[in-house]
Amino acid sequence: MIARVIIDSPLPHLDRLFDYDVPESCGDVQVGSHVRVRFAGRLVSGIVCDLSGEPSEFKVSPLRQASIIPVVSPQGIALAREIARRYGGGLWDTLRLMVPPRSAAVERQPWADRTRAVLGTPDPSNGDVPDYLAEAHHRRGVWAVAPLSPLGLPADELVRIALRAIATSGSAILVAPDARAAGALMAAAERRGLRRWNARSGGEVAVLDADDGAAVRFGAYQAAMRGVAPLVIGTRPAAWQPVPELRFIAVWDEASPTLQDPRSPYPHARTVAAMRAQAPGIGLLLAGHAVSADALALVEHGFATRVEQPRQRDGVPVIEVPSDERREREGGAGRHWMPPHVWRPLLAAVADGPVAVLVPQGGYAQGLACARCGTWAECQTCGGDLTASGPRETPTCRDCATPAPQWHCPECRGYRFRPVGLGVERLAEQLARMADGVPVTVSSASAGVVADHAVQAGIVVATPAALPAVAGGYAQLAIVGARVSLADGLGAEVGTVRRWLNAASLVRARSLGGRVHIVGELPSHVRTAIVAWDGAALGDADLAQRIELSLPPQRRALRIDGDRGGIEDATRIALAGAADVAPDAEGAWVLASRGAMQGVVDALRSIVVQRSAAGESPLYLRVDAVPGAAS
Repeated sequence: MIARVIIDSPLPHLDRLFDYDVPESCGDVQVGSHVRVRFAGRLVSGIVCDLSGEPSEFKVSPLRQASIIPVVSPQGIALAREIARRYGGGLWDTLRLMVPPRSAAVERQPWADRTRAVLGTPDPSNGDVPDYLAEAHHRRGVWAVAPLSPLGLPADELVRIALRAIATSGSAILVAPDARAAGALMAAAERRGLRRWNARSGGEVAVLDADDGAAVRFGAYQAAMRGVAPLVIGTRPAAWQPVPELRFIAVWDEASPTLQDPRSPYPHARTVAAMRAQAPGIGLLLAGHAVSADALALVEHGFATRVEQPRQRDGVPVIEVPSDERREREGGAGRHWMPPHVWRPLLAAVADGPVAVLVPQGGYAQGLACARCGTWAECQTCGGDLTASGPRETPTCRDCATPAPQWHCPECRGYRFRPVGLGVERLAEQLARMADGVPVTVSSASAGVVADHAVQAGIVVATPAALPAVAGGYAQLAIVGARVSLADGLGAEVGTVRRWLNAASLVRARSLGGRVHIVGELPSHVRTAIVAWDGAALGDADLAQRIELSLPPQRRALRIDGDRGGIEDATRIALAGAADVAPDAEGAWVLASRGAMQGVVDALRSIVVQRSAAGESPLYLRVDAVPGAAS
């Protein structure tokens, strides 16, 4: 028997199948088995993508080792091929994103004896699923969510929809932007009587958590791939998790930048979910407090429909964005990062429960400047900005991490620093002095992320992604330093609305006194969308502008990087495919219609393979890149 194997190689021209003989010593080799083979004089890993009973016309080497069980299903290989082609990448790179590290202990488990976990029979009526979500489990929808509880996401509703889809057969996938949201979804599943799958006692829910050990992670992956656990909850990799008979896939907070994989071929969970939902009988739900122009484009093209949630003003907190006139009336104090009209009610609300202050910037400060003349402190090695993790810490370069203990100002020769810009840790120090006797909790990547419901009282100072949920919701929330970051490129304004509505969703309803203050410089239309809690309006306006300007997602974008000769070759190919090309100093941007772009990607991929085979300098493609975003 001949096994056709994709091997582990970074070279694009080796991204094809190679024939190997299957010896009896390797046992029961199947499609999807992980193997070790000899290639170019060394042992490399590979995955069997096909088996043939016909002898090869060439002399072939034998497989050296094979996994006890397949590490990916035939359906998973087919999905990986689709993803690789769409993004102009390699099959092995895509399989590497899909398949977690193996565990020998997991492979030795009696998988053949395990059967699908039994789910309870759902209520034939809508039960506790709102009417506007009654058909969501078998339709393709885009949902701009207004708060249903102070949990930050509609976890109960998403789980209920998934269970309705798989009540009798099939699998469902719930994709979350981070481990905190995945944990909230698992908690909602437990409230429905479901258990997280483990090797000892089984369970109905496979949780894909990168923080788990190899055995737990690979075991959950296998349980989901084999349909033993019919409900899958996880972060970005869950979007391409192989499952049998997919019935429903949902992506929560679909506009989150964390859903874009930073590794080649750079797939986006939202796009992969939509690709999988093209098959008949599969429901799709793209949801978030603010939805992106990319999601709304699916509605514009007729692929999906809007989920119309009735507006209930009493269920959302009061959101205030003080005007410039109001801050001017308060004089100099009104221009402080925490104006009096925000600070006084926030401090008073501490008596009613926890309050929060949200800071966009992590660390101690945005940067450092000379305390004498104000000159920005830069690294003498690379010219990058100097920063420090605390007032008495040695400054280091943000870019190259070189310490600068002997820095002197090039203008005045001063040697003392002052912090510039608000960092969460510096702001927490100031708040602790302003609110003497009130406990202050810091939650950020550098200080440590506080778990949900761990805070019972006081002030929580956090960065956006690290703000923990509290029981009953925050009494009040102040967001300081709010602004639209131009470095985010297309969709920056929608991203701003998403960030602040996600935080506001953790605040009590206005009927319970919940209030949000946003202090910063925001465009009027962004301010209006946040105050009105309209998570789709800005996305609609953004999409309309992009359609008028023929920008993504009206057309698809592709980024090419490489040497000048490679860029010129790629440019000729792209122009032949009816694409628009905009070269720059480092490479080129390519824009093409949605119908034409796949042909352009295929042609450019062939150029990448040819240059690799000829030993020429590499050419790099990034499909669906965001023009204008910082790299």
